[in-house]
Amino acid sequence: MELHIDKLLIFDVQGPAAHFRKFYTNSSSLSYTFPPRTTITGLIAGILGRPRDSYYEELSSKQCKIAISIRTHLRKIMQTVNYVRTKSFGELNLSAGHTQVPLEIVLPSKNFEKLKYRIYFYHSGKTLFKLKEALESGRFFYPPCLGISEFIAEVKFIDFIKEKQISMFLDSTTPVEVVTAVNVEQIIKGGLIFELNSGKALQYVKERMPLEFDSDRKLKKAASFIYEKNQDEIKLKIKNHYYKIEYKDSKGETLRENILFMES
Repeated sequence: MELHIDKLLIFDVQGPAAHFRKFYTNSSSLSYTFPPRTTITGLIAGILGRPRDSYYEELSSKQCKIAISIRTHLRKIMQTVNYVRTKSFGELNLSAGHTQVPLEIVLPSKNFEKLKYRIYFYHSGKTLFKLKEALESGRFFYPPCLGISEFIAEVKFIDFIKEKQISMFLDSTTPVEVVTAVNVEQIIKGGLIFELNSGKALQYVKERMPLEFDSDRKLKKAASFIYEKNQDEIKLKIKNHYYKIEYKDSKGETLRENILFMES
């Protein structure tokens, strides 16, 4: 049975650069284009001051739902960085020198000042209201970042909407345009549409990323996600429910969007 969403917290995470390390890379640190669900829950846990590895049950897919929308055009570059070479505690004094590692960095395109991701967050308990209070006050326990601590992020409250502004729909026959990244398990076979009604072609990228950790920080589940590389909506036929929401952005403008949560 589909979860009834009666409230939703919407906020932006932005910054000049990001790195979300792909879990299957080794010597070269490749990056996802947008933060995986595990990174988003870590960001939320840091804002709320949860101890490391203590929040996996609180922010599990049974307790909360998360959707993400890419709000700026992005590009990636490879940059070689120097890390301290340490094979033992005795080498923390730099006695072993450095080791160079290629690092893929996500940057905004030349037309944008910063990266921006919009997060849609639901929680069945009090965590939702605690996060809302933190975002509205701007008081965070740990500094938020975009993947790694070198890339400090700015987190901005956008809106908090309730039941009247949230509608749930089920229609597997009509193509729907959604603004969020889509878990491929939610797409009907052959249901991905590659052209908007206007005739504009859509370009999709698929990335496989972690979805959830267990209590021992072991990967519990991974999933593949689709996003549109030119910041257009994704047009598709959906297996299950999707949500149509209405809210006001930071400029006071009313937005109406279709969203899908990352959890299938």
